[in-house]
Amino acid sequence: MIGTFAALKGRNYFLYWLGLVFYVLGHRAEYMTFAWITWEVAKDPMALGYLGLAQGVPLVLFQLCGGVLADRINRLRLLLVTQIAIAVTLTVAFVLTVLGLARIEHLLIMAALSGSFRAFDEPSRMALIPQLVARERLPNAIALGSIPWQAGRMIGPSITGILIAAFGGAIGFGMAAAASYIALGLYSRLQLSSDAPAHDGRHVLRQFAEGLGFVAHSFVFTSLIALALFNSLFAMSYLTLLPIFADKYFGAGSAGYGWLSAAHGAGALCATFTVATFAHLIRRKGTALLIGATCLGLVLMGFSQAPAMRVALPLLVLVGFCNTFYLMQVSTYLQQEVPDHLRGRVMSLYALCWNLLPLGGLVAGALAAAVSARFAVLFGGGVVAANAALLLTSRRLRRIG
Repeated sequence: MIGTFAALKGRNYFLYWLGLVFYVLGHRAEYMTFAWITWEVAKDPMALGYLGLAQGVPLVLFQLCGGVLADRINRLRLLLVTQIAIAVTLTVAFVLTVLGLARIEHLLIMAALSGSFRAFDEPSRMALIPQLVARERLPNAIALGSIPWQAGRMIGPSITGILIAAFGGAIGFGMAAAASYIALGLYSRLQLSSDAPAHDGRHVLRQFAEGLGFVAHSFVFTSLIALALFNSLFAMSYLTLLPIFADKYFGAGSAGYGWLSAAHGAGALCATFTVATFAHLIRRKGTALLIGATCLGLVLMGFSQAPAMRVALPLLVLVGFCNTFYLMQVSTYLQQEVPDHLRGRVMSLYALCWNLLPLGGLVAGALAAAVSARFAVLFGGGVVAANAALLLTSRRLRRIG
């Protein structure tokens, strides 16, 4: 039997996981500090909108290019280079802020640079995981890899906010930079006996097209990546509207907003430990993940009509659980079944779906403005449930696992 923390017994994965903890801590601190300093410098809501574009557009533009690069060069080396670039960028942001020289144009440029480096970091990071653990421990490793992200969502902003309140905005950049350097030190200690197969000398664009073609010609891969796409565009877009639910519908203010956000994170963390412990016991993984996706949509529809916080909170715990439960199994299947020479490109396409979350927020905001926030979440949940239920009729998808 594979234990809950089995993957951490391997030296390489333990170092990677510990580095991921610090990477996520720096990532959360960076995003919160950029927003706070931008507001302090500009005092203009539009500046925050420009910041969002500066952070998000490079991810969308360069994510797939990062996947091609991860299949052409040493993945660990690429991870180290991107980590160095991120750490240096945050160090510059820290120095400029300490010296009082930070201007809105400086902040936007550094946010765009950091986003660009992360676009190349994510594919190499995801493609590297199967090289760190034995195949039978891969589902456990992917589940454990989700813990820093879920815990960071609940803990990271709180720590950063307290430090900024006590010592000023510069401390946020300092903490993000320090965490990045620690992660870099841990990653540099990884010892891999092999790396991605050498590329065959073809042009980058041909390799790029090969990755897209592989997914397009596989019904299973296309369907699973589509689940992630629908998740970003229609399911998790509800996060954008949580302030409206907390303030307008439940009358709970900022405290209620915090509780609603934490409820999703708590459910996600429960799902992470559940999958880490019991993933190897799930025989019909395709059926399980599609039922999980269907339940996510249905629970979101229920949340959209919740009359009070006492009803909304347990529903959001279920939303977080269902969302993480099925997506972790999608990620595991992709990692196990994609050919290694295509891994970077396929996983970058999967990661790109996650980075379309701001676009989903835009769609949800438009629906909320046109009708209501309740309708926007109801519509999004309905689309997700209908899509998953339709895929559940496929025998090929049900036979996964």
